Amino acid sequence: MIVGVGIDLVNTCRVRRELEIRAWSVEDGIFTSDEISFCNRGRDPAARYAACFAAKEAAIKALGMQVENLSCFREIEVLPDSEGKFRLGLKGHPQAVSQKLNVSRVLVAVASSVTSGSALVVLET
Repeated sequence: MIVGVGIDLVNTCRVRRELEIRAWSVEDGIFTSDEISFCNRGRDPAARYAACFAAKEAAIKALGMQVENLSCFREIEVLPDSEGKFRLGLKGHPQAVSQKLNVSRVLVAVASSVTSGSALVVLET
């Protein structure tokens, strides 16, 4: 049974500007060091960051959470698995919310382009 759905779209040009002024780093609390490493290895890091950020936002929406501070973004990790499919890792408060909802499966679809990054997250019991 589906207990949560979230979708998000992030403008890649905005992310590119943020990266140019070094606004997104490990210290800012949005991305984990593994996510930063993954995004920076790509041909277009801004597109990867946009897609990862969209997945984090979609997960927050699917969980029905409110963003009180940036630490919740770091508690949701978006990385590809060995087959190249994206997966979400939940820690801290997001993990507690998912347990309260009895989430047993998290499905995520991520896409990126020159203009935008998008993600869809579905939570199932």
